[in-house]
This record gives sequence, structure tokens and C-alpha cells, in this order.
Amino acid sequence: MGQLVSNNTGWLLSQWAKWAKQGSCSPVGFTSPMFQDVLSEVKKPDLLISEEEAMLIDSIIAKLKTRDREMAKALVVFYFSDGNASHVARVLSADAEQKINRKRVDVLVKAGTAWVDAVLFIREVA
Repeated sequence: MGQLVSNNTGWLLSQWAKWAKQGSCSPVGFTSPMFQDVLSEVKKPDLLISEEEAMLIDSIIAKLKTRDREMAKALVVFYFSDGNASHVARVLSADAEQKINRKRVDVLVKAGTAWVDAVLFIREVA
């Protein structure tokens, strides 16, 4: 694979979320009924990354999901909700035995973004 459009991982993740919302291909990272309800009502944005790049990001998120499910879910919900950390906290709290606060969400999203960035970097230098 060639060079990614951007080396800004947050931007790539937001573009991946737009790609996943379009439903042009089923995302591997999270195929939850929660997202399927939203997919049908979403306006189709213009994508600024290629299908290949989106599939790469999707596969990386799927790997993260096997390593740290909570972090992967926080990352996915965060980018699907256009960066709404309060929404992510509510979604994660609904699935957890304890309440998740915004501070924890911020840590999870930053760590997840850093993890994706590290995987992209390793692929780039390999």
C-alpha cells in the first residue's frame, strides 16, 4: 500500500467513521445493531480517503477490539458521534457495571488513537 492521505490519525479515524457510516462496505471494527440503526439515516458525505485506506483503518480497529474491547468501543463511538465524549461516556456506562466519566473517555480515546497511530507507523516503516 502506498502513503496514506494524511499522517493525522485523528483525521483518518474521522474519515473512517464517515466511510463506515456510508455502509459501502461492512466495517469489521464494530458491527453493532446500535450503528446499523444510525446508518440508514446518515447523509452521505464525500469521502477524502480511499476504500483501501478505510479498510486498513477498519482492520486496525478490529485488532484493537481483540486487545482492548473498551478502548476500541470508546474510539468507535467517539468518531461515530463526531467527537462527543459525553455521549461516549453514556454509551460505555450503559454497558459497564460502573459509571464511566468523561475523563476516562478522554484517556481511552487518546490511548486508542495513539495505538492506531503506532500500528500505522509500524506498517509505514516495515
